[in-house]
Amino acid sequence: MNKKKVLFILHCSPPVHGASKVGDSILNSTIINENLETRFIKIKASVDLQAIGKFSLNKVKHSLLLFFRVLFLLLFFRPGAIYYTTSPKGFAFYRDLMISIPIKFFRLFIKYNIFYHYHSRGIKEFTSNSSLSKKLTNVFLSGVNAIFISPSMESELNNVKSYKKIHFLNNGVEDNIDATGFNEILKHRSESDTINVLYLSNMIKEKGYDTALELAKTVRDLNVKNIKFHFAGGWASKADTDYFNNFVSMNKLQDLVQYHGMVQGDQKRKLFASAKVFLFPSRYKKEIFPLSLLEALSYGLPIIAFDVGAVKNIVNDEVGKLSNKENLLKSFNLIKEKYLNEIAYKKCRDTYLDKYTSQKFETNLLNILKS
Repeated sequence: MNKKKVLFILHCSPPVHGASKVGDSILNSTIINENLETRFIKIKASVDLQAIGKFSLNKVKHSLLLFFRVLFLLLFFRPGAIYYTTSPKGFAFYRDLMISIPIKFFRLFIKYNIFYHYHSRGIKEFTSNSSLSKKLTNVFLSGVNAIFISPSMESELNNVKSYKKIHFLNNGVEDNIDATGFNEILKHRSESDTINVLYLSNMIKEKGYDTALELAKTVRDLNVKNIKFHFAGGWASKADTDYFNNFVSMNKLQDLVQYHGMVQGDQKRKLFASAKVFLFPSRYKKEIFPLSLLEALSYGLPIIAFDVGAVKNIVNDEVGKLSNKENLLKSFNLIKEKYLNEIAYKKCRDTYLDKYTSQKFETNLLNILKS
């Protein structure tokens, strides 16, 4: 039986962010590549986190190259479906609108479904700015299947009526440990007196590294022993770097706070394995379904997170606490008292295995693309 042909147009790392991690997963998916005849076009835009959302001539050049790559594969690959990781606003929206022209044109001659996968909010904001933005978005989404990470995003299309259908697709992440490895982690946690608190996200204030630093200072002021805060992620700006280093220096937190840089591979796995609490005090307005929370659950880590995006669909009383800046210390103390035990660690791990593995994500995506 002939496999369905699918053209994937997606973000891949670098830079590392939610959409690029999902793109990496799709690109390397055995489930996707064994069940579909695939072609992949990587969207080259921002070279690092600081360039995201900013205009540059380099982005214009890559957009033109992307246009001709898409045109070439439409002509010679002739896909039965197109998957596109799209952007809701900004320069990237106009790039995607340009790319949609040949995609929509060829659909007049070759019938195929188009799937636009949104990893961030912004459609509602953009379409509310002006009647032109609203009209262009309706043209862009005309006859298209939208893929959202969570039902909480459905209101994004309040100003759009032209789309065909909405699909909801939870993110998933790769499982980097087996049952034996997890038991070893549990053993290490029970033997260690130190409570390692892990913040792993982009190092921008909206993601909450400054709030995590303030918690570390409070812990120091209260003279709480055997706690260490670990930070990992890429810097968004020099101002963020300076703020972090100055805060640590001025409050004498050098022995309590450690920054590990941008981590991947074994270094990242070691940080998750040695931690006992995962801290995610994000107030980022585009936040939806953070992959780092799923990674934390895969290592059996209880989570303290702020109620933003669809985080409340991931974090409940079984796996951690939803909190806010005013109640962060209270939530932290509650986690220390009730969640740092084998039963809680296993519950977090089981939640991941039941809902958020990469295999579940890829199988669900496959079913959507074959629909």
